[in-house]
Amino acid sequence: MSRSATRGGPMMMRPGSTKWSVNLSSDRRKAVSFGSHFEMEDDRQGVGGGWTVRSDVKVQPSERLQVVVTPRYNEDNSGHQYVSATETMPYSPTFGVRYLFADLSRRTVSMETRLDWTFTPRLSLQLFAQPLLSSGDYVQYKQLATSKSYDFLEFNPGAGFNTAGGVACPGICDLEGRQYVDFDGDGTADYSFRDRDFNVRSLVGNAVLRWEYRPGSTVFLVWQRRQSDYAFAGNLDFQRDATALFEAPADNRFIIKMNYWLGL
Repeated sequence: MSRSATRGGPMMMRPGSTKWSVNLSSDRRKAVSFGSHFEMEDDRQGVGGGWTVRSDVKVQPSERLQVVVTPRYNEDNSGHQYVSATETMPYSPTFGVRYLFADLSRRTVSMETRLDWTFTPRLSLQLFAQPLLSSGDYVQYKQLATSKSYDFLEFNPGAGFNTAGGVACPGICDLEGRQYVDFDGDGTADYSFRDRDFNVRSLVGNAVLRWEYRPGSTVFLVWQRRQSDYAFAGNLDFQRDATALFEAPADNRFIIKMNYWLGL
């Protein structure tokens, strides 16, 4: 039982799940090594679950240079993603408030890259970059049927259209970027909310050059770059999303930090 699923509302059951994972790796002492991780989770209610696969490749041609690349892909399905709550047409089994949920299908792909290069004992460079593409598709909207349960009242998708008296909608209808819900079955929408489908594209990168210009005294030259973009497609399309990411506005920052050891 938990209140977090209803955001502080009535208690709601949380289904149990089974998780298992497999890890493989090669000899990390070699100049080129790799590792991989596979994880799967299954919701015992048969609604949610997902899987993740991650690999890493480390290249270390010398003690002074190391490059690590870690691609990752994840699929996650939730059968009880919170959407909204409303007192429209009070619903007594959940204390006068209707709690709306959805099945959410998420897809995420990312790749983390790290480089550590020591030119001399006093001069070194660190690089980090992580592009990430993620999508969320909300399907099968539904309402919590009663408190202390994992039972839902599912809304059947219909076709909505505008009328002089409001939006005509049997069940639930997607119209102009909003979801319209008919609670009492009279064919007219009683409540609406913005469509929750999303796409997130982001790129985080930084570089740090460290120079110890005298014993105990250092200068750090730092470059930070961030790019992000948000859309409402709901599906993951690598070519489309990667293009949108690299065309997104970038925020570049340059920082200089200096330490001087007085030696008093």
